[in-house]
This record gives sequence, C-alpha cells and structure tokens, in this order.
Amino acid sequence: METTSKKLDDGRLEITVSLTADEVQEEIDTAYKQVGKNRIPGFRPGKAPRKILENHFGGKEYFLATASDELVRIYTPLAPDELYLVPLSSPDFAELDLAREGEPFSFSFSIEVAPELELSSYEPLQIELPSVEPTDEEMQAQIDVLLAYNTTTDEEGNEQKPELTDAWVKETLEFENVDDFKERVADSLREQKGRDIPQLREIRSTQELASRLVGEVPDSLIRQTEQDNYRDFFQSLQQQRTTMDAYLETYGYSSEDFRGIMHEQARQSAAMALALDALARHLELVATEEDILEEFANSGAKDPQTLYENWRSNGRLSEIRQGIARMKAYQHILDTVEVFEPGMLHPVTEDEPVPDTKEKKASAKATTKSSAKTSKKASAKASKDASAKASTKESTKTPVKADDTKTGTKKSSAKTSRKADDTKKSTSSPSKSAKVDSKKRKVQS
Repeated sequence: METTSKKLDDGRLEITVSLTADEVQEEIDTAYKQVGKNRIPGFRPGKAPRKILENHFGGKEYFLATASDELVRIYTPLAPDELYLVPLSSPDFAELDLAREGEPFSFSFSIEVAPELELSSYEPLQIELPSVEPTDEEMQAQIDVLLAYNTTTDEEGNEQKPELTDAWVKETLEFENVDDFKERVADSLREQKGRDIPQLREIRSTQELASRLVGEVPDSLIRQTEQDNYRDFFQSLQQQRTTMDAYLETYGYSSEDFRGIMHEQARQSAAMALALDALARHLELVATEEDILEEFANSGAKDPQTLYENWRSNGRLSEIRQGIARMKAYQHILDTVEVFEPGMLHPVTEDEPVPDTKEKKASAKATTKSSAKTSKKASAKASKDASAKASTKESTKTPVKADDTKTGTKKSSAKTSRKADDTKKSTSSPSKSAKVDSKKRKVQS
C-alpha cells in the first residue's frame, strides 16, 4: 500500500490509497473463496469452479465488487494511520472504480483533520501562584465563618455573635488561647493549599499555553471533544450510581447551565490539545515504537501484544502516538514553567491603573467553571479504550465549580474544634495578593 495526501481548498485532506496488483488479486481470490463456502447445487462447499460461482451469483462483476468493497474497508482506516493522522470526520469517498484482476487499484477519500496551528511564543511559560502561607484575608475569612457558625439568637431574636477571646476559644473550642487557635487555622490552610497548589500549577500552565495558540479551533474538534466528555461524564455517573438530576441538584446547575459548562470545557480542552500539538512539533517530541509498546505493556491487558496488533490492524496507533507526544509536551511545560508570587509577574506601578478585581474574577470564573482538571484531559485522548490509554494525566470526568482566581484552594475546613467535627463547614476565602516589594521576585516552582 502506498498513501499520498493533498490539502483541498476547503481545508480537508484528500488521501489516495494505491494498492499493488498482488494485493488486489489476494482480495479477489478471498472473495471467491468466501462465496464458495455456500452450498451450490451439485458441488461440495468450496469445490465449485469459479465459472459456476459467477453464473450462480450474477457474473464476475459481483466478485470484483465484493473485493473492491473489502479493499476499501480494510485500507481506509490504515491510510491516515500511515500518515500519522487522527481523523476528525468520517471519510467522504470519491467515485470508486472496480478492482480488476492483474491490475493495481486505487481509491481516494477526504477527511477533516486537526489544523497544525502555531503558538505566539515558545518561550518558557510564566504564571503566578499563591504562596502556601495563608494571607491575613484568608485567616480572617476562616475565623469569620467559625464565629458565624457559633452565633446564637436570644429570646428577642437578636443574633449574638461571640467575640474571639482567650476565654471563649478555651471554653468553646478547647484551645489554650487565641494564638493557639489561629495557629491551628493557619496549619489547616497550609495543608489545604499545599494539596491544591500543585494542581493549580498544572491548570494555569496549560491554560497559559492555550492562550498562546494562534488560529481558530475547528468546531468539529470541539464537537468531538464534547461528545467524548459527555460519554465519560455519564459513565462516571453510572460508576457513582447516581443520576443526572441528582448531580444537577448537588451542584446547583440547570440543564442549560450544564450544557454551557460542558461546551466551554470542550472548547478549552480542544484548544489545549492543539497547543500541546504545536509545542510537540516545535520541540520534535514524538512517540517511538518503544513508547507505544510500553503503553500497551502497561495497559493492564492480559495479552498486550494481541491488543497492539488489534489497534494496528484497525489503524488506531496514531491515537496512541498523538497522546504520547502530548504527554511529553505536557511534561515539558511543567518542567520549565516559571512561577511567581501574585503581583510579581506583572507588578502594577504608580502610573498604571489598578485593574478592576471584581471584573477580573468574573471573567476568570466564566472560563474556569468547567472541570478543575480540564487541562489534563486536553493532554491526551490517545486511547479511547480503557485497556490502552496513551494520554497525559486524564481528566476528572464531571465538571465541577472551580474558580482558580481564589487561593487555589477548594472549599475547605479549618479544623478548629476538638469537640465537634461539624465545624468543618467553614470555607476558605478568596485570596488577595499579599504585600510585596515592587521588584519581580521568582519563587521556586
């Protein structure tokens, strides 16, 4: 088989498959052999001469058409795979001729593939991340939540909010004094932020990479990604033994909200995937045969070699190659990203207006209201089979509310009471940048 391709005016790719006379003859012989297994009057199965078979099934053209159909069926998925392409659409065939004995055979079809977009810059990424140390605002927010939780109402209906004193924390929370209590709150916030910041680092890194993408993400890629996300989402619901209605009620979404979130998540994932592809091409990061075999060896399949052969014969190895290349690009950005404290990457000078924080947060929330691990999902989709996934760290299957303009921490509890676990209802607050000097200062990434 020889495969060539050319780009069409509409952006699709036309692929032409050329087969040798021997490859054609082999399939024609197979067509006669398969049909010959049928019972023909006067002959044992498989023993009827070709002329008898042709007379019985309407002529030689029947067998040539059968062989032609089979050649197209076998080689159509193999052709894009040989060109290292992952189609975004079903093939659209040009007019097909019949294969002929003793002659080569060729056919053409067009498919849509992801565009090879570029990045505006291939320099190392720069992002801002909050410090693991809690800010005064975060501390106060936790304290306010706890005090509110312990607010009582007197006989006249007036709320009585407790004062944070040594006596109150000792009597109510069994701490030695206020300082002891505050240190426990700080420890809780450090622990929570320590867990969340690495994930936030990954999210912001891939989002920053995607922001460098030059060009439009094709709607077909967004639709395909969205379909994959829906499939994964409903599989997750089944595994959790819950329903769509229960999920919507838990997160406070309407059906319209949910569809919007899923679409935005798909758009972000598709953009991140194309950005990773661009970086992989720029750095010449490719999947070797050893990489591919290792993926199958680590797949957990009982017979990895048979699984590999199955994927190869079905023209799906390019999905694995694509995922591995994205994984390598993803790891590269995590290894090279430069991390700064809030306000240090783009410090505001006296001559610059202070940005509208509320507007900035609202805008960021609109783009990050999808899954907190959307960036990981974008890194792969190499294997759509659970037994052989060549992807980067895969995504959370269900979209959740996430606002990384906060501290990078999720809703968390300051474990401040030794008496009752229900004080864990407290929630960490939005972070405001700590006061720092005006010089740009890099922190260890």
